[in-house]
Amino acid sequence: MSTLTPHQQRSAWKQAVREAAPAVLRISLLASYTADQLVPYLGLPLHQAGLPARFHVGPFDQIIRQCLDDQGETAAAAPDVLVTAPRFEELGPAGPRWTPDLADIADAALAAAGRWQATLVFVLPALPDERDLGVGDTAAVAGTAALATQAREAVRAQLAGRPGVLLADAEDAIRDVGAARAHHPAMFALAKVPYTEELFAHLGGQLARLLAGRYGAGVRAVVVDADTLSGAPAAALRGPLRALARSGTRIGVCATDHAVWTGLAAHCPELVTHAAATAIHSGPADVRLAEVATSLGVPQGSAVLVTTDADLMPGRAVLLGPQPETWPATLAAAGLYDRPAPLVTGPAVVVAAPVEATPSPVSLDDFVANLNVVVDVHPAAGRLDKVAEVVARAKDFTLGNDQDAAAIAGYDGEVLAVSVRDRFGDYGLSGAVGLRRADGVCTVDLFSLSCPVLGRQVEDAVLAEITARADGADVVFRYRETAHNGAALTFLRGLPGTAAGQAGTLHALTWEQAAPARAPQRAAVPFGIVAIGQALPEPSQVAELAPAYTDELDRIRGWGYRTFHRAPDGVGLTDLAADAGRQALAEAGVAAEDVDLVVLAIADLAEYLYWDPAAATQARLGAHRAEAVLVNQACGGGVAAFDLVAGKFALHPGYRTALLIGANRVAEPYWNRMAMNTSIYSDGAAAAVLRRDHGGYRWLTTETISDGTYADFMRMDVGGAANPFLAGQPDQPHVRNPQDRLDAFFNGDVRAMYRFVSMIRARSREVVDRACATAGLTRADIARVIHFNDNGRQLADLAKDLDIALQHTNVEAALDHGHIGCADQLVTLRRLQAAGELNPGDVVALTSTSSGMHWICTLLQV
Repeated sequence: MSTLTPHQQRSAWKQAVREAAPAVLRISLLASYTADQLVPYLGLPLHQAGLPARFHVGPFDQIIRQCLDDQGETAAAAPDVLVTAPRFEELGPAGPRWTPDLADIADAALAAAGRWQATLVFVLPALPDERDLGVGDTAAVAGTAALATQAREAVRAQLAGRPGVLLADAEDAIRDVGAARAHHPAMFALAKVPYTEELFAHLGGQLARLLAGRYGAGVRAVVVDADTLSGAPAAALRGPLRALARSGTRIGVCATDHAVWTGLAAHCPELVTHAAATAIHSGPADVRLAEVATSLGVPQGSAVLVTTDADLMPGRAVLLGPQPETWPATLAAAGLYDRPAPLVTGPAVVVAAPVEATPSPVSLDDFVANLNVVVDVHPAAGRLDKVAEVVARAKDFTLGNDQDAAAIAGYDGEVLAVSVRDRFGDYGLSGAVGLRRADGVCTVDLFSLSCPVLGRQVEDAVLAEITARADGADVVFRYRETAHNGAALTFLRGLPGTAAGQAGTLHALTWEQAAPARAPQRAAVPFGIVAIGQALPEPSQVAELAPAYTDELDRIRGWGYRTFHRAPDGVGLTDLAADAGRQALAEAGVAAEDVDLVVLAIADLAEYLYWDPAAATQARLGAHRAEAVLVNQACGGGVAAFDLVAGKFALHPGYRTALLIGANRVAEPYWNRMAMNTSIYSDGAAAAVLRRDHGGYRWLTTETISDGTYADFMRMDVGGAANPFLAGQPDQPHVRNPQDRLDAFFNGDVRAMYRFVSMIRARSREVVDRACATAGLTRADIARVIHFNDNGRQLADLAKDLDIALQHTNVEAALDHGHIGCADQLVTLRRLQAAGELNPGDVVALTSTSSGMHWICTLLQV
């Protein structure tokens, strides 16, 4: 728990926000109450742990609604972490329905986290403070406490031990603070904020500790400050040190001289037993802490100094108070004992494949239908004062036009009042609409709904009423964007006819905006794909052969790969390339001597050094008239090569036919197929015959982003001219595994590692947007995204980042084939062709990320 007061924590959080550190986590909060107050108390400790986060707080009391809606604002926030915090008080009166209702919330949250590939943090609700029987409630088997406990334990059993699920407990936070200081009835009546700042601070600290452990930013080492803890009181640390050692936490000591260290050890012999590193000199505390952390083999940010001197406090530290008997509790509150709960294993637990969504308990339509919502839209005459109050309170669902009571009273159009009720109760007057009709257009500049009725399809019912009253006229919603009305604008922009350049009867426009026209598509060198061929060795079962490559089998299973391809001994990269090229030429009905250009893209080494595999492939194909070009841009070469072909066609008018080949043959002496990256690497090749003026699978554009800052990230240090192979070397050189490369490249800086991963995802999205802009398209125009064959989890992240359904990516092909270097995209495109899954006019994005680093996108139109 932080030693700062809530006020100090909020101030520190504001400063952290001003620093604008790139977020490494996207966190969405869904609660049955207003949860905005939780953000500083969760954000600050995560920021201090090297996990800066960007927060989205969903509308209150819409947990199930938001979890079921993959087009809703919470899904659009693309959370890495979904925090769900219900209360019993919003589940209706105490009764046997509490257990199934709370279980439904847990099911919906678990399903949403699965679909969105997010970590779920479920906050068990606290026992309600109000009891119908008062003190007699304790003895009632169907009393409030008993029913709440039954529901809590049912959900704990439902969620505990599941991969990707963390459990927090609001009851623990209330117990820490005390019930009298936890609740805030006045703020709840005013703004649906049930708790005090002190309670939110304790709950935020609890959540931060869970997430720090989940994302590798927890405490890995404890360093005892001998100078401030010497003497008899140090005996109070004996029990905690034994517990820390049992848990695997590394222990070290720093002291100004050996006498201090010896004196401390006399009173706390556990330090002699368990301390694995010391720093004994009079240097600054942060220097000594860094030395001990380095000796213990952990980043400095994961080492915590235990001291009684408030003036030291370098980096992460725990300040012990003057009473030694309180020290164990202080260490516990600081999270030094935090460890993840064990996963539930055994035949009773069925864990879904990581790329398959957990089925929702009910559909969104079923959920709303069960609410029995009744919406009454009627003229507001005689109630304009009440309407003005509702409009003034509405923030999230409003057009942002700031109509006050006077403006509503003098409105020169029609004002409609919206009343809502459902099975949970009557919400009364809950919204308002103002509309004017003139010159065949119905203009709506007042459309407000209160938060409690959102997510119940009230918006759709009111829209239907507006459309009916427009009586065939176009409906134009005029709005001003504010910091809070994103829910209304998202709803309006998603309506038929409101997208840029589309004709329709519904339009959402700012006051200054005219309906925009679609940008014209840029003229490009006209060419397209005539045929695709491939050469793939027989598939091998991942589960069967993985133990031969790695002992990290849980990691391999988590990726989701089913099969991969390994070429027989003696089959080289150019063998596969030539076979794929021959098949493509045969299917296109093109003779090798009619090919003008052969482009070979490879990601790994070819059979020999000082040798041109592109020219060798050209010769083996018999394409002796063709220019041969080698592209060695790692796994992105097959996508980038389309741009090269376009350039060659543009500069050589006589070139009419090109053969583009992507091939891969893993150099296994240097590269472990299953341990060197986040993919399982396969052997194989694919080839496409490209012809000028061919209209099928027409090339639209290619865009590339390159950043040489990371050029050294994938390199193998031995074998090049700077450090050549030498005969008799004792160790076989190889490419290091991803974690070793990250640690070395970023010097153990966890925050830099997270920024790197976030940057990779952001640029994958950016390069697609650039390609779309060049072609006069938007991401919404893309029917399929074919990325390199990354693992299932990474492809799910990509789908989320690009706002495309996972099934519209290459996820199934990836899990069937593994990563075939530069051949992935053509293999998947051929698969989709054969299955008839592409329609004329579909836009397909071929994308890749490759070492160097490069982010590449090629757009084709079927």
